[in-house]
Amino acid sequence: MCLAAEALVATDGIGTATLRRVAVAAGQRNTAAVSYHFGNLEELLRAVVDMRLRDTEKDRCAIIHDMGVPLADFSAFDVWRCLTKPYFMLTDEQAQHAHIRFLMHMSVAGLLGDPFEAGPDRPGAPSINCLLDQLHDVQGSLPPMIGRARISLSGMMVWNAVALYDNRALGGEQPDLGLDALLADVEGLVRQILE
Repeated sequence: MCLAAEALVATDGIGTATLRRVAVAAGQRNTAAVSYHFGNLEELLRAVVDMRLRDTEKDRCAIIHDMGVPLADFSAFDVWRCLTKPYFMLTDEQAQHAHIRFLMHMSVAGLLGDPFEAGPDRPGAPSINCLLDQLHDVQGSLPPMIGRARISLSGMMVWNAVALYDNRALGGEQPDLGLDALLADVEGLVRQILE
């Protein structure tokens, strides 16, 4: 059901997601099954975020390890790369970059505190919390609200770039750029925002 909800939101946005549509997309004959398991749509969407935090944890830990320096020595941009790269490594069963587009829709709808939503109450992804702590430490000279806004902006930029690129596959127009070129441009902007 989580994968069906993720694909539905990724393709159609939050506004069209209902528990009934998720149940149908998941192949459930009993449309009340989603309500039974998750209670409401918001809890189902939180379950998708939690599932993908767990799914990306191993890759995120490997990326941190492969950096070859202690986390305390990471720049803001290094942290950002460790936060975002695992989402590109996900195998999306239903649609390319489904979770990235899902995160974009969740962020736009105000359902995520930041694009890398995690916290002590979100078990399963301890590395993301360590990375966010490091990012806040690196930006220590900034007022906390400004630092958090920069983190949010940097995440939204990459999620939006990917959604824009994927738009052609969904029948829309797309800029005449390859995904690598588009992400390189976004990374350049993110580097300026964070450092």
